[in-house]
Amino acid sequence: MRRWLCAIAVVCVSAATALGQTPALAQTSALAQTQQVMLSGVVIDPSGAAIAHAEIALHNIANDSVAGDRQTTADATGRFSVTLPPASYDITVSAVGFRAYTQQGLVVGVRNAPLSIKLEIAATEEQVEVDSSNSLSTDASSNKSAMVFTGDKLDQFSDDPTIMTEQLNALGSVDPTQPPQLYIDGFSGGTLPPKDTIREIRINQNPYSAQYDQFGQGRIEIFTKPGANSVHGMAAINVSNSALNATNPYVPVQPPYTVTFINANINGPMGKNSSFYLNMYRNGNNTNASVTASDPTAFGIARGATPPTLAYAVGNPTINQSYSLRLDRQFGKKDTFIGRYTFSDTQVTNGGVGQFVLPSEGFNSDAHVQTLQMTDTHLFGAKVVSDTAFQYIRTRSRQDAVSGAPAIVAEGAFNEGGSPAQALHDNQDRLEFREEISISHGTHFIRTGGRYRLIRDANLATAGYNGQFIFPSYLAYQITEQDLQKGWTDAQIRADCYTASSGVATCGGASQLSVSAGQASAAILTGDIGIYGEDEWKATKDLTLTYGLRLESQSAIPDHLDVGPRVAFAYSIKRNAKAKDPVVVIRGGFGLFYQRFSSGNLLQSVRQNGTAQQVYYLTSPSSNVYNPNSTTAPGVAGLSTTPPTIYNVDPHLHMPTQMQGMISAEHAFGKYGSIALSYYQRRTTHMFDSVNVNAPLPNGTRPLGGTQNIYQYSSGGISNGDTLSLNTNLNIIPKKLSMWTSAYVGHQESDASGGFASNSYNLGADAGRLAGYTPRGLFTGFSATPGWDTNLNMFLAWRGDSYFNITTGSDNNGDTIYNDRPSFASAATPAASLVKTAFGNFDLTPQPGEAIIPINYGSAPGVVYTEFYLSKSFRFGPRPPAPANAAPVAPAANGSAPAKPVAKADLPPPRYRLQFNIGVNNAFNHLNAGPPVGVLTSPYFGTSNTLNNMFGSNTSSNRTVMLRTAFFF
Repeated sequence: MRRWLCAIAVVCVSAATALGQTPALAQTSALAQTQQVMLSGVVIDPSGAAIAHAEIALHNIANDSVAGDRQTTADATGRFSVTLPPASYDITVSAVGFRAYTQQGLVVGVRNAPLSIKLEIAATEEQVEVDSSNSLSTDASSNKSAMVFTGDKLDQFSDDPTIMTEQLNALGSVDPTQPPQLYIDGFSGGTLPPKDTIREIRINQNPYSAQYDQFGQGRIEIFTKPGANSVHGMAAINVSNSALNATNPYVPVQPPYTVTFINANINGPMGKNSSFYLNMYRNGNNTNASVTASDPTAFGIARGATPPTLAYAVGNPTINQSYSLRLDRQFGKKDTFIGRYTFSDTQVTNGGVGQFVLPSEGFNSDAHVQTLQMTDTHLFGAKVVSDTAFQYIRTRSRQDAVSGAPAIVAEGAFNEGGSPAQALHDNQDRLEFREEISISHGTHFIRTGGRYRLIRDANLATAGYNGQFIFPSYLAYQITEQDLQKGWTDAQIRADCYTASSGVATCGGASQLSVSAGQASAAILTGDIGIYGEDEWKATKDLTLTYGLRLESQSAIPDHLDVGPRVAFAYSIKRNAKAKDPVVVIRGGFGLFYQRFSSGNLLQSVRQNGTAQQVYYLTSPSSNVYNPNSTTAPGVAGLSTTPPTIYNVDPHLHMPTQMQGMISAEHAFGKYGSIALSYYQRRTTHMFDSVNVNAPLPNGTRPLGGTQNIYQYSSGGISNGDTLSLNTNLNIIPKKLSMWTSAYVGHQESDASGGFASNSYNLGADAGRLAGYTPRGLFTGFSATPGWDTNLNMFLAWRGDSYFNITTGSDNNGDTIYNDRPSFASAATPAASLVKTAFGNFDLTPQPGEAIIPINYGSAPGVVYTEFYLSKSFRFGPRPPAPANAAPVAPAANGSAPAKPVAKADLPPPRYRLQFNIGVNNAFNHLNAGPPVGVLTSPYFGTSNTLNNMFGSNTSSNRTVMLRTAFFF
C-alpha cells in the first residue's frame, strides 16, 4: 500500500509541474539552497524488536549525483535521523542478517512522519555482511574506536565459549583498574553463549553513555540471534587429542587426554508472530593439571641442596554443558516479547591443582545455574520506545575437598595436605529489573531509565577448619622435618639453623598456624540501583552533544549515593562547506564511573565477625603441634588465649570513583574501512584495599591494644593512568579480505591492588606498577574468503612484558599477611639476610631506614599468541526458489516485461551445508612462560615454571589443534 501511495504522490507532483503549477516539491532546487528538513525513523525486525546499526542510504532522484545522496547509521536502539533537502528519494536499508529493504520514490516534504522500516530475516546462507566502517557519523554510538564483530568476523574467535570469553576480555581490559563486564542481550552476570548463537558483539560503543555504569572500554555486549522465518539449524562437534598437540615443556610427560565440544541448535517460526531458538552445548575438557613443585617427601637430602622437582600431570576433567530456549513473540504491531531460559552445569575434578599445589589439596565441585530472562519492547508511536526487562539467576554450587588434613605451605616450593578452602556449599539468587525509554524529538534523542539488582547469598563455608601451617622456605620445612624425626623439642628445632654458602641463615619451625572454628553458615541480602537520563543533541549538522547524569546506590554499605555526570561531543571536519562526507570526526568526553562492592566481601564480614566464626592466627607455633602425618585439624583449645581475627567494612567506605577523559580522531577510507586514534586519561580514587587496622606498629605495639587482628575492607587507594590506542577496521579486498586491529600503549600506577596492603599504615608504600599489567599490546584479526566456500580466519595477540612482585616469604611486620617485600641491600646488611639475584641484591629482613623495593619490581615475559581457523564447506540438496522480483528486461513485442533470467551464481545456495574446520591455538608453538616465581626463598625464584595460558584452559599443551565438523540446514 505504501508503495502505491508513493507512486501516486510522484504522479501528482509530475502532473502539477506539467500544468505550470509550483507545488513545494516542484521547487526542490530552490528549497535545497534555503531549507533542510529532518527525516527520522526506526528500523525493526519482523517481531518489532529494534535492529541496531542498520545502514540507511538515500538517493536524490532529481539530483542524480553523489552530492545529492545521504547516508546514516541507526543507533543502538534502531533509531536514525538525517538532515536533507525536500525531494523524492530512493531509500535502501540494510543490516547484518536481514534482507535489504528498498523503497523507490519516497517523498520527503517540509513535514515528515517518522518512518518505521521492517527488515525480513535472511536465511543463514543468504546473510550479507554490511560494514559500518564505510562512513563517518557524529552519532554517539557510531564511534570508530569501538570494536564490532558480526557475520564472518565472529569466526576469528574460538569455538570454545571459555576461550572466546578470554579473548573478548583481553580486548576489553586495556584499563587494569576496571575488569571487563559481559552483558548478554543487555543483562549483566551472564556467561558467553556458543558462538553460533551470537548475532553481534560490541566493545566500547558509546563509551560515555549515562545508560552504562562503567566506561565503555570494558563493556562487552553480546546480542544473540532470534529464530529465523523458516526452520534452520546446525550440529557440530569439535575434537582435540593429546596426539595432535604440542607438549607442555614444563611437564613433558602427560597422560593421554581429549577435548570434545558438541553444540547444536534449531530455530524457526512458531505461527505468524512467534519464533523459537533452541540451543545446547557440552564441553568435555578431559585434560590434566600440571604440577611443578619441590618434592615434600625429599626432605632427607643434604641441607642447602636444591630439592628435587616434581613435574607431573594429574587428571583434571571439567565438563561444561548448557541448554537454552529463546522465544520471540509479537503482540500487535507495537509490542514485542522475548523470553529466554538457560540451564548450565559445570563439574570439576581435582580443581585448584597446579604449579605448587599438589593433588592432595585439590577439590571437586559442581555448579548448577538457571537463568530466566524476559524483555518487552513497546513502541508508543514512532518516537517513543520502552524497553522493560527482568532477569533471575539461580545458582546452586557445591565444592568439597579431597582431603581434610591440615594444609602445609612452604613458600615458593609446594602446597600439600588438605585444601584450605575445604567445603563450600553456596546458594545464590540474583534478580535484575531494567526499564529504559528512548524518545526521539526533533534534533534530540533522549534516553532515560534505571536498573535494580538484588543479590541473596547464603552458604556454608569451612575454609581453614583443617588448619594451615606456613613455612618461610623449603629449607625451614626440611630442618623441621629432620629434627622432628630426631624427637627434638620446639626450642631445639628453632635453634637449629643452617647458613648457606651465600651467607643466608635459615632456622627450623613453622612461621604461622591458622585455624578456623565456629559457625560455618552465613547469609546476606544486598541490592544496588542506578537511574539515568541523557540527551543526544544534534546541535548542528556537524556537531553532536551528549550530556547526561547517572545516580547509583548500594545497600549494606556506608556509601549510599554516587553521582556520575557524563558529557561527550562529536564534531565532523569537512574539506569544504559543500562536501558531503567529513574528512575526520573529532570526539571527546568526560565522566565519573563507579564500581560496586562485592557481595562475597559482605558475606565474609558477616561470617567472620569474631563471634559467628572464629579464625585464629598463631605466630611461630610450637613444632609439637605440627604433625605432618595428621589427618585431622589441630585443636583450637590451645588457642583460646589468642583473640580471633575479625573482618569488617570500613564505616567510611566509598565506592571507587573513576574520572575518565578521552579525545579521539576518526577517519574513513570509503568502502575500505576506517581508523581511529584515541587518547584516554583516568584517575581513580577510593580504590578498594584491605588493611589490618590493628597490625603491630614498628615499635611492636598495636594501636587498638591486645593482639587481635582486625581485617578491614577499606577504600583508600588511588590510581592514575593513561592509554593511547589505535583501532582499525579495514576491507583490504572488499568481500574477500578484511582486517581489524586494536593496539595500545599505556601507563598505570596504583597504591592499591584490591588485596591486602603490605603496610596497613602507609598505602603509599605500595604505590607503583600493577601486577600483571602490560603497558603495550596488539590484537588483530583477519578474515579471508578466497572462494570455493573456503574461509581462513586468524586471531593474533601480542603483549609486552608485564610485572610481578618480589617478596621475602616471611611475615616481616607481624600483620599475618605474607606479602612483605625486601629492602635494597646496603653496606649494613648482615650476611645472614643478604640475597643476591639477577634483579639486584636484597635484604630479607629490612633494617630500619633501608628503602623497601618498589612493588611489582620484577619484569615478566610477554605473550605472543596466534590462532588459525581454516574451513571448507560443501553444499548440497534442493535450492530455494529463485527471487520472484528479478529485474525486468526490455519489453517484448506484446508489451509484457518478462523476468530477467537469474544467473546460477545469483541463485540461492543449496539448503544443506557440510563444513570441515581445523583450528590451531598458539599455531607457532611459541613458549609463553608464566610469571616468574617472586618468593626470594623459593628454589625457583626468578624463573617461570608454568605456561601463560592467556587464551585457553588446557595447561597440558603449548599448541592445541582442534578439528571440527558441522552440518547446517
